[in-house]
Amino acid sequence: MIISNWNIENMKIILIGSFPVCISLYENLLQYKYLQAVCFEASTINNNFRSTIQKKGLETFTINKENISDQFKDWLQDQSPDLVLVCGFSLKIPKEVLNIPTYGFLNIHFGKLPENRGPDPLFWSIKNGEQQTAITIHQMDENWDTGKILIEQPVSIIPGETLGMLNSKLSYILKDLGQKALELIQNPTNLKPQPTEKLTSYNKRPTLSDTTIDWETHTADEIENLINACNPKYGGATTYYQGSPIKIVEVSPVDSQTPLFGRTPGEIIHAHPQEGLFVCCKYGQLIRINIISTDAGILTGIKYVNLGIRQGHRFTTSIKIKKEVAL
Repeated sequence: MIISNWNIENMKIILIGSFPVCISLYENLLQYKYLQAVCFEASTINNNFRSTIQKKGLETFTINKENISDQFKDWLQDQSPDLVLVCGFSLKIPKEVLNIPTYGFLNIHFGKLPENRGPDPLFWSIKNGEQQTAITIHQMDENWDTGKILIEQPVSIIPGETLGMLNSKLSYILKDLGQKALELIQNPTNLKPQPTEKLTSYNKRPTLSDTTIDWETHTADEIENLINACNPKYGGATTYYQGSPIKIVEVSPVDSQTPLFGRTPGEIIHAHPQEGLFVCCKYGQLIRINIISTDAGILTGIKYVNLGIRQGHRFTTSIKIKKEVAL
């Protein structure tokens, strides 16, 4: 069904957004004069963006757990919007609030549904080595990420892409998908129930265990995926050296190498002040550690070598210090 431009141009839209993730969507809505007001979640509010938005003459509202069921509900009823777009919001919206806008609430989810429900789908997509994700725009209901799907836009995950890089790429695509959503939402038949035959999982927010390298069980590829999934949101993947936690921010695979059988996963195989830092993984694979975040600062692997790290020492999965082998 083709919706006339007249209908779209007269829509009144409220954006609940996390900035700068939804900046391209915000700018598009503002450009075409769809935007009626912008809401922020109190725990993630960016005051610089809020000030800029207010200078544009737009009304703003800050939502928290205490006001979402009453003050926000009353404010939204006064606004009487046609549609609310949500991009980056962690609070559950009551059903009676969801029913206020003419076309309800649409949530923008950076992951496939129903396969990757939860608050941080990009982390799990990269950590699990998936080659593709999606921007899914779905109608919100009283449960988490279960509403009918309006748009699913597949997006490739490039090898070596970090969470931050992928997040920026998806954010840029939003401006075009937002326009498409306005066209489609006015016809209820465009909303499709989530497929029941697909495996459904709800991935919770990553814990310290989820963001820690397990040298004994993770392959070199899995370690690289985990590190990319933790960059920059979690500051890198956690490991321990001499009992102290550090974060590994970037690594490179070592291709065409002969497996080093008999060496311990996590063992530092080569530590050279010009050539860098190389560590053994499962199956005798090697990775080169490029960037590390420590108490001494964010360092290259080469600079970390200059702090005194030695060949034969080990990175460990926990703070337990095992006897080092000095070569």
